[in-house]
Amino acid sequence: MMEAAQDQLRPINHGNSYAYNRLRCRCDVCRQAELRRQKEWRARNRAGLVKHRPNHPNCVPVRVRGVIYPSISVAAATLKICPTSITGQLRLRGSADGAGLGSRSPRPRGKSGAKRCLIHGREFPSIAAAARALNVSYSHMAREFKAGPSADYWQYLLSKLMQADKLQPGRSA
Repeated sequence: MMEAAQDQLRPINHGNSYAYNRLRCRCDVCRQAELRRQKEWRARNRAGLVKHRPNHPNCVPVRVRGVIYPSISVAAATLKICPTSITGQLRLRGSADGAGLGSRSPRPRGKSGAKRCLIHGREFPSIAAAARALNVSYSHMAREFKAGPSADYWQYLLSKLMQADKLQPGRSA
């Protein structure tokens, strides 16, 4: 607490990453200094000069294509890719095997976020599919379903369902 008060009393020494990161100065001089620091770090990381701390308590071993690395940063430096590529793969797919291959690996099937919806006894795989089948506005239907459809909207959907059934051959009430 005392340190923060002292930081505010001291004049900001512009042109270094301390002013950008610690003192939150976003002037052009401090921003350029931070960009220069990041560029130099990336160059040192590519050259293998960045020290990795595999025994640090925050380091988590990671497996990439069958090889176990002591940390994400070591794996990234070895594979010459960005660490966020590995963490992104882990977060999205649970495995880092697709990291650094140059192309996106295919999305896992069956994990769309679609919610099934039941309208007057008829089941649709998603609200979007129901809106297409009934020829109604998706945004309006989604808003109604989020709030809980009103009785008037249920009647409107019933009429739309009957119209859709009339247009389909072999499906009449």
